[in-house]
Amino acid sequence: MTTVTDNVVEGDAATFRGLWRGVGSTVALIATEWEGQRHAMLATAVTSVSMEPPSLLICVNRAASAHDALTRRGAFSLGILGHAVRDLAAAIGRASGPERFAQGDWHGLAAAGRQTDGLPWLGQAQATLFCVTDQRFDYGTHTGLIARIDRAIGTSGDDPLIYCQGSYGRFSAGM
Repeated sequence: MTTVTDNVVEGDAATFRGLWRGVGSTVALIATEWEGQRHAMLATAVTSVSMEPPSLLICVNRAASAHDALTRRGAFSLGILGHAVRDLAAAIGRASGPERFAQGDWHGLAAAGRQTDGLPWLGQAQATLFCVTDQRFDYGTHTGLIARIDRAIGTSGDDPLIYCQGSYGRFSAGM
């Protein structure tokens, strides 16, 4: 039996969170560098926006430790993680600050006179997109960043890391 309610009110975050936990999403690793410090966070609030120009949207909680660096730098890397790095993703998620960079094969882009120069990125990601923020907006507890893709490396991969119901999993094709 399905129960229907039509009055999710402002401040009823628990109801929304409980319902939304069942929506599986690909896990992305967002990283940037600001004033000599590297910052990283795992995210599932990522979606494509346009193919012309190639762009995406990320939503970052203003309470996240990487929030200020991401909004001030205006550029970030976004690694699309595969299931093969599930344990690494979990370790990065448990760590904080600079400890997130103590695990994994991290790199930095060489200087070439572009806004994405020097961004940290994880070598084990299926693909990495290097992004420049074009628009920013605040809504509720989050800041939305619409960013165009400046560079990309890797492949689309066939075994993405999925996060659903508070756990990591994988996509099963052929259903």
